Amino acid sequence: MLIVRPVKADDIYGLVSLAEAAYPGMTTLPPDPEVLAKKIEKSTASLATPVTQPGRENYLLVMEDTDANCLAGTAAIIAQLGEEDQFYSYKINKVTHCHKALDKKVTVETLNLSNHFEGFSEVATLFLDDAYRKNGNGKLLARSRYLFMAEFRTRFPDQVMADLRGYFDARGRSPFWEALGRHFFDMGFSEADLFGAINGNQFIADLMPKQPIYVNLLPREAQEVIGRPHDDGKPALAMLEKEGFHWRGQIDIFDGAPSVDAFIDQLITVKESVRGQITESTDSHSGDDYIVCGGDAANFAACISKLKILSNGAVALPEQTLQALSLNIHDSIRFIAL
Repeated sequence: MLIVRPVKADDIYGLVSLAEAAYPGMTTLPPDPEVLAKKIEKSTASLATPVTQPGRENYLLVMEDTDANCLAGTAAIIAQLGEEDQFYSYKINKVTHCHKALDKKVTVETLNLSNHFEGFSEVATLFLDDAYRKNGNGKLLARSRYLFMAEFRTRFPDQVMADLRGYFDARGRSPFWEALGRHFFDMGFSEADLFGAINGNQFIADLMPKQPIYVNLLPREAQEVIGRPHDDGKPALAMLEKEGFHWRGQIDIFDGAPSVDAFIDQLITVKESVRGQITESTDSHSGDDYIVCGGDAANFAACISKLKILSNGAVALPEQTLQALSLNIHDSIRFIAL
């Protein structure tokens, strides 16, 4: 059975294996045991902290195949950006220049360095092993984050954002990075992105120009990929948009990818998920397919399961689900149709 739960210390080897499979596309999950061990420690400490308002907490979830005793995927939530390090993006603006004598009016786009997303939560580090990209497993992994946010709402602010991976050409080059970032950082894209993931973003503030960048001065190939996700990331963007995220002109400063955002309470999973009490168990074929979660923050667990809604509003779950999520009769759960 596949369940999503908070990462534990003894997941380190499985997490390293996932990071190696994800590399080099996901710099927030570097295949470095020391870095990953710190992420596990941070998540564990965050879950153990009583939270009445969001702060520096980071939560790292993993998808476990309990039958194969291995990790199949991972996903993370940063409680509030800007608490430990400034978060930068580019905002696409427009500037109009006029000259009456020439009867000329020219409107151009500019990129302005912005801390717009500070104070937002971020959903990040979504990775699913190729062998498990089927049967709704991706939806389970992605939506488990929103169920966690709904269930422990005081741990999060009003808004949430997500960064996507930007476009790369057939040679693995980022046209946006080559046209802009490389001139100020004097390093390759992956090197700069990984440095920021491990060491923080102060180097962006120190090295990146503060003045607006005129888009029409960039090479055509760089202009064309502004706001364009990597081809492999288009399904992820579609899933975010279906959940309620929107692109509002913010892009990643490294690769020009769209950065999308939403109000947490307006996310489909948050808005439409329901809480109910378990009053009986049932067989594994009764009911419809739902994503189900339960437990306190440290023992949160979610899975896809049959669920039967009873006439009194209570629910019945298969015994297998109760055992997998460590639930008992009379416990409360949150659920949403798959």
